[in-house]
Order: sequence, then C-alpha cells, then structure tokens
Amino acid sequence: MTSAEVLTETGAVRPDWSWRRASVPLAVVGAVVGLAVVGWFTTPEFVTYRNMQSIVRSAALIGIIAVTMTGITIAGSFFSLSVSQTAAMAAIGFAAFMSWGWPVWAALLVTFAIAAASGAAQGGAVALGGNPIVVTLAVGAVLFGAGAWLTDNKTVRTGTDASDWIGASRPLGIPTQTWAFVAITVVAATILARTRFGRELTLVGANRLAAAASGLRPGKITVYVFTVSSLGAALAGVFTASQFGQGRLDQFDGADIDSIAAILVGGAAIQGGEGSASRTAVGAVFIAGLQNLMVLRGFSYGVRILLVGAAILVSVSAFTLLRARRRLT
Repeated sequence: MTSAEVLTETGAVRPDWSWRRASVPLAVVGAVVGLAVVGWFTTPEFVTYRNMQSIVRSAALIGIIAVTMTGITIAGSFFSLSVSQTAAMAAIGFAAFMSWGWPVWAALLVTFAIAAASGAAQGGAVALGGNPIVVTLAVGAVLFGAGAWLTDNKTVRTGTDASDWIGASRPLGIPTQTWAFVAITVVAATILARTRFGRELTLVGANRLAAAASGLRPGKITVYVFTVSSLGAALAGVFTASQFGQGRLDQFDGADIDSIAAILVGGAAIQGGEGSASRTAVGAVFIAGLQNLMVLRGFSYGVRILLVGAAILVSVSAFTLLRARRRLT
C-alpha cells in the first residue's frame, strides 16, 4: 500500500483524498478567487463583461504558450527562455508568407515546421547535456537577431484578409484563441494523466537516472517536450499575426516571464516530476487577470514586472512548503 492509500474499516484499500493531497490544486484555485475578490472591491471595471472577455483572450495566448511548455518543467528541464522570440518569429514568418501570396495552409505548414525544427534542435542540445536555460537563452538571442536583421526592425504585414478568420473569428461567440486554449489544455491534461507517455515524462523529471535505468529514453522525451513548446509558441504567433494582420519583434515582450509565472502559479515543481496542464491553465488566467488589474490601476511597467516576479516567488515558496508537509504525512 502506498502513502496515497488508506485502509477502510472493511480492510479494503482506497485512495487517501486528504486535504493535504488537495492542497496544491486548492491553492491555485484560491489564488484566482482571491484576485477576483480584490478586483471586485478595488476596481469596478475589472469585473465588467467586456473586461472579462479581454482577460480571457489574453489568458488564451499566455495559456497556449504555458500549457505547451509545462512538459519541459515536468521533465526536469526548467523552462524555455526562447518562447517569446519563437512566437514573434512565427508571427513575422506567417505574415511574410501571407504577403507573398501563399495559401493559408502552406503558410501554416511552413511556419509550424520551422518552429518544430527549432524546438527539436533545442531539445537535442539539452538532451546531450546542455543547460536548458543557457541553450534556450542563446536560441532566443539568435532568433531575435535574425528577426531584426531580416525585417530591419520593421512591421511585417500580411497584406491580405485571407487569414483573418484564424485570429478574429468567434465560433459560438467565443474567440478562436480561447477554443484552442481549452482544446490544448484538455489534450495535454489527458496525455499527462492518462497515457504511458505522461507517466514516463513525470518519471524522467522525478529521477532521470532511475528513468534511464528503467529502460526509458530521457533524451527522446526531452526533444519531444521542447518541440511541443515551440509549436505552442508558434501557434500563439499565428493567432496574433492573423488577428492584427502583422508581425513584429516586440509583439510578445514579456511572454517568457508570464508563461513561466503561469506554470509556477499553477503549482508545477520547478525541479521537475510534478505538474498539471489544467493547473497551468488556471495559472494563466491568474496572470492575465493580474496584468489586467494592474493596467486598470495605472501601474507602471516596472511595477507590473515586480508584482509578477513577487507572484512567482510566493508561489514557489508556498508550494515547496506544501509539498514538504505532504511528504511528512
């Protein structure tokens, strides 16, 4: 019998659904509820229908990047610091392809193929022993430099409305970004919780040497998670380019810190081995709501970054303590 099980009076074994085991999910939900309450009492416009729509749209883009990056954190490779540059380059590339008269399907295919190759290369470098922070930071710098050189720091416009439906349509009154965010979260959560790959991914993050000794291939899994992360960032770039009809290098400034914050506020263990796509999605809603509230309150950019950083610090500290207490019980 494991520590997650208890004996009933009849001697049967059942899961131990204690409050301690539910502490992390409850803390994540509590953070969102607390933010909503603060917004309700301090900023009346925060809880208007129009503003809620704005928060959901922002959360969708942050969430797509964060949910697809969650696998990197669970696998014990920390984070990717190249997602903002990947998203920006995807937006620029997609806009350029559309301006050249390419059909939408071809522009999408090539954009995602380039992003996948970039992610796989980063994953391969990490699998070979490279530090994930150094590798992704370097790739991000390369992507930014290449983008600045190719565009001369100018906006690249699609020049057509053929792709507008991707970023601006609202099936059943809900933006396409939100539908994609929900679908990606459901798929990711199912894979992580219900499939063999999800279990192997968690084992690699929990103990890489034990995973390798068990016959798993940590390097292969590392390549997979970095590829998925890059594809998620590229999807966010395509949505943005389609919605605004243009791609710019600065379109995703701050996306790195916001997506990392969403993962950590969502309760993922920074050292790997534990995390949840659904909790990351809730974390993205929290970060989008926090950013929105700070803008409504007129906070400067520096203060907003400071408070997001504080949210990360508090989250990491709180969840570390919760996990420590859970292991002792």
